[in-house]
This record gives sequence, C-alpha cells and structure tokens, in this order.
Amino acid sequence: MDTFEKSDLVYEYNWSQYEKDDPRISGMLDTTEFNRKEGGEVLYIIKYLTDHIAYGVENFGNKMEKLVHDRLPVKIKNQKDTIKWIKDHWKNSCSASVGNGHSSCLH
Repeated sequence: MDTFEKSDLVYEYNWSQYEKDDPRISGMLDTTEFNRKEGGEVLYIIKYLTDHIAYGVENFGNKMEKLVHDRLPVKIKNQKDTIKWIKDHWKNSCSASVGNGHSSCLH
C-alpha cells in the first residue's frame, strides 16, 4: 500500500468539506481540535503516521483506524494528543480482522 486513501477506511464517517489549507486536514499536527467522526480528519492522522512512522507497512492504516475508532478516549480532543495516545498505546493494541481476514496484535 503506497498511500492510505478514503476507500481504505473500514468505518463510516461524516465527510465535511474543508478548505485545502484547513489545519484539521493539512500542515503540522498540533493542538488543532480533532474529530474522530470526520473522515477527512481521521484520514489525515493516518496518512501523517504512515508517512512519518511506518510508510508502506501493510494494514498499518487500518489497524490505526481501528485503534482510533474503538479505543481513543473521548477526552482526547486535539491532533497532538491523538498522536501521542496512538504512540503510547500502539504496542499494547490488538486488531480484529481487517481486510485480510487475519487477527494480529501489534507489538
């Protein structure tokens, strides 16, 4: 997988229209508010991490989507805290079947 795209997402999201330079979907991740129900924002976080941490790792994006969708605490409200939480909880997370029919833990 070269780039994680909208069509790769497993869950359903709202798809609000954003300006190209809106900080919720562009630029550096920071304390900009993050909405886990907005597909563009979830996709932006996943693409950021796949580009900066695990580029080209098969199913990485889907595992990250599942982690955010199913386990990200509601109290986490911005991009920077979302990234920190993902990094802190990545090793201890397990994903259910995503795409390939196999279950795998991320260690």
